[in-house]
Amino acid sequence: MRKIRTLAAAGAAIATLALGVGVATPASAASDPVPATCTEYSDQSTYGITCSQYNQYSYVRAAARCANGSWALGSWARIGTGAWSYASCGSVGSSYSGNSEYSFR
Repeated sequence: MRKIRTLAAAGAAIATLALGVGVATPASAASDPVPATCTEYSDQSTYGITCSQYNQYSYVRAAARCANGSWALGSWARIGTGAWSYASCGSVGSSYSGNSEYSFR
């Protein structure tokens, strides 16, 4: 799990740097406390997160571990706008395993 998280964070940081947008923070495991300014959602196939604010970051992104072992990624959602990032395991033909992560940039 640690290796996957590290690889995902490294890939996000490289992609973000390539776009010149800034550096994404490493993903946080769902067992870590969700920031008080953020709200989570989940059902049998989806994990979502929205934040009203979070430090200096502008965007949040959901990631859901699916029952088939795949990861589903949500879109980057702008913090403070009420927008949600939803990661749907249905997009990879599976259900949500209950394990999730989120990233900020």
